[in-house]
Amino acid sequence: MAFFKIIYIDACVYISKWDPNSKSRIALLIRLIFFTPGFQLNLSIRTQQQLACIPVIGNVMRRILWYLTTIYFSCDIDTMAHFGPGLYFPHPIGIVIGGEWDVGNYVSILQGVTLGRSTVPSRRCRVGDRALIAAGAKVVGQIDIGEDARVGANAVVLRSVPAGATAVGVPARIIMPKSVGDGTF
Repeated sequence: MAFFKIIYIDACVYISKWDPNSKSRIALLIRLIFFTPGFQLNLSIRTQQQLACIPVIGNVMRRILWYLTTIYFSCDIDTMAHFGPGLYFPHPIGIVIGGEWDVGNYVSILQGVTLGRSTVPSRRCRVGDRALIAAGAKVVGQIDIGEDARVGANAVVLRSVPAGATAVGVPARIIMPKSVGDGTF
């Protein structure tokens, strides 16, 4: 997907969370670029991915931008992690994401989240589309978080979370929806 199209999708997610009926899109865009740390982190991640495509100096420039991003946002997001469009970081401080993670489309990741590993990975781990990982959650190991799944605040997830389920507690236990279709948990 093209760089500017992904940035546009990311911006639309932020705008829809704030004020979907706003008539002043330009004011919201200025707010995004200059005053919204979460969107600034998105922009940095997307730019790092593009820099890797430049021959010879691209990886050096990517690493420099990664270092500056790590210092500025107090987070560590590996350059080998992959993110789908619509990524939402409302509060990007303290996030740690390892290189073996593939994060799907329209995923929300809150502050203090760790997506890591407990051993040397034999495969890439995945966060499904439209998943929510709440503040302080730790997801450790070769784990898949299913589509529309939720990980509760401060949960420690040590096994995969199926699609549509919620993981809460330390260690996390899986809570399935009570009934399909009614939206209650």
